Amino acid sequence: MRFTHRSACALTVCWTLIAATRADSQTPSGTSNTASPAPVTATVRRSVVGSLAEQLTRHYVDADTGAMIAKHVRDRLAAGAYDTISSPGRFAEALTVDLRAVNGDRHLNVTYNPGSPGQRPGPEGIRMMGPPTRGPGGPGGPGGPPPNAAIAARRTNFSLGRVDILPGNVGYMDIRGFAGSPEVVDAIKSALDYLHNTDAIIFDLRRNGGGSPFSVNMIISHFTTADTIPSLTVKNRSAHETFTRYTLASVPGPRRPTVPLYVLTSGATASAGEDFTFVLKNMKRATIVGGTTAGAGHNNAVLDLGEGFNASVSFTRVMDPKTGAEWERVGVTPDVPVDPARALDVAHALALKTIAAATTDARWRRMLDLTREGIEAQASPRTVPAATLGAYAGEYETGRTLTVDNGRLLYSPRPGFLAEPLIALSDSTFAFGAARLSFERDAGGGIRLRVTPLDGEPLTYARVK
Repeated sequence: MRFTHRSACALTVCWTLIAATRADSQTPSGTSNTASPAPVTATVRRSVVGSLAEQLTRHYVDADTGAMIAKHVRDRLAAGAYDTISSPGRFAEALTVDLRAVNGDRHLNVTYNPGSPGQRPGPEGIRMMGPPTRGPGGPGGPGGPPPNAAIAARRTNFSLGRVDILPGNVGYMDIRGFAGSPEVVDAIKSALDYLHNTDAIIFDLRRNGGGSPFSVNMIISHFTTADTIPSLTVKNRSAHETFTRYTLASVPGPRRPTVPLYVLTSGATASAGEDFTFVLKNMKRATIVGGTTAGAGHNNAVLDLGEGFNASVSFTRVMDPKTGAEWERVGVTPDVPVDPARALDVAHALALKTIAAATTDARWRRMLDLTREGIEAQASPRTVPAATLGAYAGEYETGRTLTVDNGRLLYSPRPGFLAEPLIALSDSTFAFGAARLSFERDAGGGIRLRVTPLDGEPLTYARVK
């Protein structure tokens, strides 16, 4: 089955990697965090475990594994593992640990949230939901998503973080999650419009724990041709259906099928964040930089267990349409493995090198190369002795000032200008964008500052204070 943004199989019900949370963060909407929930009784524990085991047996992505997990939690109940737990939140945490103990499925968890019950699958199993809409039939029922969910999505800007233009005309977009709210379409369009004139784009998914595959597919489709391309094959055991997801033939924002793309990843990149990474890597459409992703490769649905408890249950397998490869438990390996903390600088330098190789403008290429030299030095920072930095500090001719702050040398080229950090290339030479600042001593032993701009004459300034 081919599906696009109009299809009934856009997967917005799935992909959220829901972490087991503490009881004090699981109070229902409108309830004070200081209110104490009713203690969990033996009757409640039996009821919840029974319901959980039933849902796993009916809907888990692999029937045999689902039966094994169900047996494990039943055995734990019979062994008295939960007998002393009276806190709903602690009970949910204990169940989550035991659910994941069998096969490490990170989509499996239990939460306590009486104000937000999960769905109740029909006899045909868990079906996929359509894309977010502003009218009837959208997520959450006839009226769209619940009002509190829509408000929460807006308050986090639909999980879209910083959008920026980095030196060298490299776009940057921090995506903390893939929101499924209808308004996310406009938010994504606005962000991509802002980056429209960049020469490369970096997507930062290092803190992305999942979300809606609809948003994933919409963003990816902005960077493919208008021809629909198969990106994922999904096998839904619960509802006995298999279909292939295709990129969208029509997108709301600018289509850029050739702009160089880079994706930053870490061990916290999970679920829908891995979908985005997996598809772009398989399409050879992006360079992945950072760490191996979490390995949460199933679709999941949040199901009602009764008694105020919900369970996230994996119910589909997801794979590459060409190779059948999955990322469940193995994650997505980066093309350029680096410490995730350094991934942005490394990707930025790679982007600058790619842009420089494509330009015929000699001056622009030199500017890109000098900027890249500084970014590469920043990715592997050099430690300059504190005494050396202190010797450079002071005021120089024409009002140029240098100060030391937390082991960094800061430079202000004119009075009133913000002091910006310099990047050490050596103990005496520093990068300031495409400019270079170096320090030397005159015949009398005094410090002089030499400034070499991208264009023009290098000038030397004596220290006056």
